[in-house]
Amino acid sequence: MNFIDQKPVVNDISALVPLHTSNAVKTEFAPTFALTAQAKALRVLLLQPLYPPEAIWASIKAEQGYLPPMGTISVYAWLRHRGYQVEHIDTQFGDVTEASLTTRLREARYDVVALPVFTPLVDYACNTARLIRSVLPSCKIVFGGIHVTTLPEETMRQCPECDFIIRHEAEYSFDEFLSAYANGDHDWRKIRGLVYRDESAKVVVNPQRPFIGDLDSLPRAFYSDLDLKPYRPHATQYVRLPSIPILTQRGCPYSCSYCEAGLILGKKVRFFSPQRILEEIKILTREKGIRDVYFQDSTFTIRKSWTMELMELMIREKLDLTWTCNTRADRIDPELLEAMYQAGGRQLQMGIESGNQASLDLVKKGLTVEQQTQGVQWAHDAGFRCFLSYILCLPGETPDMVRNTIEYSKTLAAQTAIFFLPVPYPGSDLFESCKKSGGLRETASWSDFLTLDFDNPVYVNPLFGVEGMRYWYKRAFIDYYTSPRVLWRNVKSISTIEDVGRLSRGVRIMSHSIAHGLSGFLRFQYRGFHGQAAPLID
Repeated sequence: MNFIDQKPVVNDISALVPLHTSNAVKTEFAPTFALTAQAKALRVLLLQPLYPPEAIWASIKAEQGYLPPMGTISVYAWLRHRGYQVEHIDTQFGDVTEASLTTRLREARYDVVALPVFTPLVDYACNTARLIRSVLPSCKIVFGGIHVTTLPEETMRQCPECDFIIRHEAEYSFDEFLSAYANGDHDWRKIRGLVYRDESAKVVVNPQRPFIGDLDSLPRAFYSDLDLKPYRPHATQYVRLPSIPILTQRGCPYSCSYCEAGLILGKKVRFFSPQRILEEIKILTREKGIRDVYFQDSTFTIRKSWTMELMELMIREKLDLTWTCNTRADRIDPELLEAMYQAGGRQLQMGIESGNQASLDLVKKGLTVEQQTQGVQWAHDAGFRCFLSYILCLPGETPDMVRNTIEYSKTLAAQTAIFFLPVPYPGSDLFESCKKSGGLRETASWSDFLTLDFDNPVYVNPLFGVEGMRYWYKRAFIDYYTSPRVLWRNVKSISTIEDVGRLSRGVRIMSHSIAHGLSGFLRFQYRGFHGQAAPLID
């Protein structure tokens, strides 16, 4: 039986009520209990669900990148540090099949298998859980991650094979769960952050565990003993290879309506110390051979004093390192950018979202169009490459507003821009905005929450319709990457042979993206020129 390719579950997404919990103000400190012999003997597997490349990369699967699952790896490093017998299997490279995984499960006979669950991969995670259950009937299956943190009860109903869920940060809750399970203490009520079924099969959601207070207390070496060679990010996330992402903080104070970062990891930002981050970078460069890192934090520069301290340490160390980071246009300035460039920074990723102030206000971006323009200009002046992202056809937007965002993106003329249609993840404020506007598709599979291609958009703006939204999505890419200013900016940014290789990968990615569904775009444009879709066409 093919577990992975079973038909995805269809959900009534309009009826979902995400579980919102207040962010705990207290912080948690590391467990102090020692592991028993039973706990040390427990066989634990952290497993990425089996899924095909197109489940994440859609039409550009030929140019997909391989990023390490950092949340899962952090849990792996913690459990190794604590003394558990734990393994990690990453399935994204395509070298793990149902047959090979079945063999591995039978040979190792794991006691506990845990899987991270993200919204587009829910159905695949459930299928993988069924495979595990068929091979290891008595194994405990645990889910974690963003989706199950937001929708624990819905997930338990959809996937009977899932025995437990760990919500929010998993290191300490999973540690406590494994110890209790190994020692025969099944009073699950005591474990904060745990979701389980009681004796009557009712789903019980325990109170949230406070967030980890001292991130420096987590074990050194973010990637522990794992082999990093298979990981190769996609073209937008590195300057040189080999490259690997790292995280310097947890939490996000912003309220962007399309994002769940603050809900999952708290509104209060918690930092690793600059000294600790420098230590991690030195481990990566000197022991793992890494030449480039991607600071994957939501807003790497959120606290200027912290960032400046880290930059000073990196400059003093004279590292042979280039790097990319995520930031916001209102969290950079010329002084900071100069220090970042001296420390090896070469590329910035920013979510611009829109050229319309009304849309920025709708998504609660918390800044103005003018601030965005200034920030991007400062970044270019400082010598940084820019990767900017935009969302088209948001609730309330008209064709003229979408056209304005496309024109605005061309004036900013970043080397790379990517355009999205709204993806209202359950738990986000955008979900409620889309539902209120009347365009939220009532039935959808979780795989439709994909942020590429949009063959079956979860949200359809009533002012555009499905075809109209697909048209503008495709048109944005075509207009942008045929803009002379954008083309010239990319040509000027080439200074090394590595730039040529990265740019050629980027061209292939954009070619795949533009070619997918191009016939539908041309048909829609043709009808527009004949008056049937005039409101949407120039």
